[in-house]
Amino acid sequence: MKMNRRNVVKAGLAGASVLAMPYVARSAMGTVRIGLITPLSGGGELYGNYIKSGAEIAAERLMKQGALGGAKIELVIRDDKGTPDGALTAFREITGDGVKLIAQGLFTSGLLATLPLLKEVDGTLVMVGPGSLPVTHEAFTPHAFRMGYTAPTFGGGQGALMAKKHPEANKWAFIRTDLSSVEDISGYFRLRLKEEAEKAGRSVELMDEILVPYKTADFRNQASQIAGSGADALFTTIQGADNITFYKQARGFNLDQRIGLMCDSGNELAIARAMGKTTPKSLWSWTGWYPYADPDNTASIEAVTMYKERTGEEYPSGFFGFAHDSILSLVDGLEKAGSTDSAKMIPAIESSTPTGCLGKISYRPEDHTFAGLLTFIRFGADESDPKGWKVFEVEHLNGADYLEPPTPGKKFER
Repeated sequence: MKMNRRNVVKAGLAGASVLAMPYVARSAMGTVRIGLITPLSGGGELYGNYIKSGAEIAAERLMKQGALGGAKIELVIRDDKGTPDGALTAFREITGDGVKLIAQGLFTSGLLATLPLLKEVDGTLVMVGPGSLPVTHEAFTPHAFRMGYTAPTFGGGQGALMAKKHPEANKWAFIRTDLSSVEDISGYFRLRLKEEAEKAGRSVELMDEILVPYKTADFRNQASQIAGSGADALFTTIQGADNITFYKQARGFNLDQRIGLMCDSGNELAIARAMGKTTPKSLWSWTGWYPYADPDNTASIEAVTMYKERTGEEYPSGFFGFAHDSILSLVDGLEKAGSTDSAKMIPAIESSTPTGCLGKISYRPEDHTFAGLLTFIRFGADESDPKGWKVFEVEHLNGADYLEPPTPGKKFER
């Protein structure tokens, strides 16, 4: 089950901190502008600020390395406010100003609003961290690449991992935000959890999901319901700042004392940073990127070091890593394409395998989705740590083992 990430990625790391420049003289590029669309206000601000930081540090690193022949990399940043209308407005502003290379994340609704417009503006887009299926299935466009893991990949992987590691957990409670972007995460967690338990000759009871509206302020009724349910395990799929609100209010019901196994879908260390010593005592979470998992990954260590120097924060969110590698994908593609024309950019990104925060970056050619190593961390309150919490355990799974089959242009049926 446990994989040695160091051995998997080490072979691709030699010289990875400097991009190759094989095809054209880059000095004539001048300033290269890349659009960044992300929520910097509203419920998605928690993630959007990490995305912004990851993109900025990627641009800074690449310029220091002399990428694009020393061209200046300028990020054109717009706040989509976490809404489809905001994403559309931002997209039109950026592309109307002639920008053809874009990174956008993370909400599905905003991506579904902009993906159909890419062809007409000759744009190339890397999607930062979306997990829902439509963006590389029924809404697939060759002009876009997914830098992130699909819901079946990380949701299913986490369900399988929990079934294997915690056979004592027999009755599961579920709570999630009532959004399509997280429905698949919870659904595939349930599916793989049940499958792995049955393989081991066990049965598990999966309770009905408790659904909560996006931007819920009061979770006390739901926390009370879970505390009194008799469940010995909980999977939480609550989006944005709402997630922190839930865990804070759940303390009043001693949820981490009543529930033996607590799991989160991917809010990971944002929870610990917000709650400090009041963090739940033990919480498993998928993370898109844990920077200290592989000390041999130069890109990862350099990026997190720069972030720590800038902010004083030691553990940025996984969305930082997604954003960093989205910018890297675009710049590396441009190195090889020598032009921002999508007809050249698309095959250049398809054939490129730079090494970023997440390790070797490659996209499945059929649908431009990414599948790398899955990382899961267990963290919780720790009085001996000055932060009030610490990471106790790290596990890896091969993401390709859980990636759903490609169906570009068609809805994927579970």
